Amino acid sequence: MNFSAFFLEAVVEDPNENYRLRKCTIYYYLEDDTLHILESRIANSGIPQGVFLKRHLVPKPGSIETYKSNDLNVGIDIEFYGRVFHIYDCDEFTRSFYAN
Repeated sequence: MNFSAFFLEAVVEDPNENYRLRKCTIYYYLEDDTLHILESRIANSGIPQGVFLKRHLVPKPGSIETYKSNDLNVGIDIEFYGRVFHIYDCDEFTRSFYAN
């Protein structure tokens, strides 16, 4: 399953810009409940991009419990290691998985 998401990153080095919106894809693997987050690379952006979170079981904030498929849904804000992601879309497989 994959979800389209973004997070806001504070910008301190430019007084004209308060934050950047950074888009990424959250991959959720049903076979072992692991997550992987990949940020799309934009040429000459000057920002490190690529793998944001390597595939592993991700614990919920303040808990030893890990995220499951029912924790992810379009339209929610979800926190991974102190960073809040807003999920705004998903692929067709994911949409049909949740419909059933």
